[in-house]
Amino acid sequence: MGANKVDILFVIDASDSMSPCFQKLRDNLRRFIMPLNQASFSIRFGLLAYNAGGDGRQAIYEHTFIAGNAPNLVKGLYASSPDVGKYFTSDANQFLRALDSVRTQGDENTPLALDIASDFPFETPDESRRVIALFSNEKLETGILENEPLEKFPQVLQKIARRKISLYAYLPASNAAAMMTRLPKSIITSVEEGANCWDKVDFGQMLEQMGKSISVSSLQMTREPEYQQAVYGQNAWDTNVFVGAGDTRRDKILATGESAKLNMSKPLEWIHVKLFWRQNVDLDLHAIYSYYQDDKHVFFANRREPKVVLDKDEGVGERGGAVGRYKEENITISSLKGISQLLIATKNYTGDGCFADYDGKVVVETSNGDNITVPLTSQSRDVWCVIAKIDNSHPEAPEVKNLNRTCNSEPNVNAF
Repeated sequence: MGANKVDILFVIDASDSMSPCFQKLRDNLRRFIMPLNQASFSIRFGLLAYNAGGDGRQAIYEHTFIAGNAPNLVKGLYASSPDVGKYFTSDANQFLRALDSVRTQGDENTPLALDIASDFPFETPDESRRVIALFSNEKLETGILENEPLEKFPQVLQKIARRKISLYAYLPASNAAAMMTRLPKSIITSVEEGANCWDKVDFGQMLEQMGKSISVSSLQMTREPEYQQAVYGQNAWDTNVFVGAGDTRRDKILATGESAKLNMSKPLEWIHVKLFWRQNVDLDLHAIYSYYQDDKHVFFANRREPKVVLDKDEGVGERGGAVGRYKEENITISSLKGISQLLIATKNYTGDGCFADYDGKVVVETSNGDNITVPLTSQSRDVWCVIAKIDNSHPEAPEVKNLNRTCNSEPNVNAF
């Protein structure tokens, strides 16, 4: 009998809001897993990192397993004989490599992720302890479908109980989270909601307590009862639902005041800032920023500064209101290092009309696949419009914000 066997499946929210703390979670899991792997237990590690988005018609999901994030891996769980090696590994380094491959983006659907997790090919309960460890910084009631998945959530919890799975969950308190506390062999720990929720969490202590609890838990000497697979019907979904919609999901249009975090799953190689407008007016693209506290201004008369370069000057001398082709000016940012705040602005050299009249927009693209549009919507007739700001005050989670604020003199970074 495998008295010292453990199957531990880490279910990790990989949505955009987790970006600021995801590396911290990775680092702490590494410190937890490596000593555990050298203990007297025979351990298999599983991974299910999840995020969600939409293509305008339906929800689309990306799940990362030990074997990667190929769309057919969800379907493979429901094969008559799943390939266990795609979902569990006894090699801690293989688990950590899979975890390192995860990129944070989009939204989440935690109830669906728990349903998929509870269908994993665990060893039998009389041979091995079964453990799911869930980490999320969003309430179960939030996510791409909001409350809709909760209708069937009790069935997911019933399945976890019937399969003799110990559940360790770290997530914000809510009514749905309270339902989880009624599960046998569950430890539900509340964390604050939002991007900074892990700042007050002592990962080392938390994971140490989990390890101790697992080590003293007992095997279940009963036969596994029947249970319902795929409560949400994902075994019958088309694989297009699991295509990993990260690329489309990062296409965002921001309303005034809205922000979007940049994908930092790997270091940025470049950021392209593009100003488009269709009316025959003379607008110019400006980048105003501080570089290590030294004020910089890139525009048509000064096209190159450290890390920031403008390509050309479009629309020179155009003054009429007729609609023509889209004009385009481009700024390339090679790195945000040393830049805390960068204003994306335009100046109206024509002198008449308001900015919303020009059929204009700024598009921010990055090497990591972001495509963020900020429409030019200000109704003001001032000379300047600060269209957007790239806020890099937290380099682990830079974001683009739609400002659309105007002024009559050259903008100052500190004023925005």
